[in-house]
Amino acid sequence: MTKTLQQGFRFVFELIAEPRVIRLIMFAIYITFLAAGLLVIQSPSNGIMKVLGPGLVIVFGTFLAVGGLLGSVAVLPGVWWLERGGIIAAVTGLLMYMVIIVVLGTSAIGFPVALMLIGFLVIRWMEIRRYQLAPRR
Repeated sequence: MTKTLQQGFRFVFELIAEPRVIRLIMFAIYITFLAAGLLVIQSPSNGIMKVLGPGLVIVFGTFLAVGGLLGSVAVLPGVWWLERGGIIAAVTGLLMYMVIIVVLGTSAIGFPVALMLIGFLVIRWMEIRRYQLAPRR
């Protein structure tokens, strides 16, 4: 890599609020929520359609997608008031997913994974609940 490119990456990395590596991991999780929501909206599975019906499938996918979008936009710069909206939307989508799993009874691992993701989001909520923005140097 050229020195200029390295400096550019370093500059962008420095724009991310501390702790940077954790925020990058969280960014990846939020992007996964966004992709899952868009996938549900575009091509929902027959099982999800059977449980929710066409209208609620759109609502379900929208909660996941909006949660992922708001979270991914807010987590890197540390705009916590916006990230909280993403957390609420993502948790709502995950709760809907848990209902789908219980009704279908098809996934022994899906329910615990959804529960772990909700736990992650609750921990994140507890970290940022008192503040509007991440502190800067």
